[in-house]
Amino acid sequence: MVGVAVLAALNAVFFLLFVQPTMSSFRGLEDEQAPYQKFNERREVVEKHEAFLAALQRAEQDLQSLQGEILSTRDERLVEVHAELAALCDRFGISLDAVSYDNELLLDEELDRHVMNVPLEGNYQNLRKFLQAVETSDKFLVVERVSLVTGKEGGVGLSLTVHLVTYFTAPKELIARRKALRRR
Repeated sequence: MVGVAVLAALNAVFFLLFVQPTMSSFRGLEDEQAPYQKFNERREVVEKHEAFLAALQRAEQDLQSLQGEILSTRDERLVEVHAELAALCDRFGISLDAVSYDNELLLDEELDRHVMNVPLEGNYQNLRKFLQAVETSDKFLVVERVSLVTGKEGGVGLSLTVHLVTYFTAPKELIARRKALRRR
């Protein structure tokens, strides 16, 4: 029993002389490093926020560029879009009288949606060429949908309606009036 008590006393003395000073030194180092660690953590958070802000600013600039330079207003682009459509119809033998139009004001997006329903007859290759011509147009024409129309019986050709869409920037005054009416 005396041996165990002596061993316990030696263990306590060893702890107080060697382990305790090392632990105190370690705690001191941890306390000194804490501000640096917090600084690094905060720096990472700030860098993430700055990157998000930069991406948001780029997106805003891109949206302004899209609305101002590419979409512009109906008054500025409608004639060009219809001239492009006329050229496509002439190239593919489509009567402009057969094309139907539809418009929709998208209040939440502040856009004016202009739909052109173009009837197209021919084979698959003709459809592919038409779609390629639309895709290479610089007038911001979008193929929204292609619908199969009941055609002549027994024919090998396709009768389709190609729904082309373009968007214009809606006038601010019109958007404000429509939103006010919608709230009522």
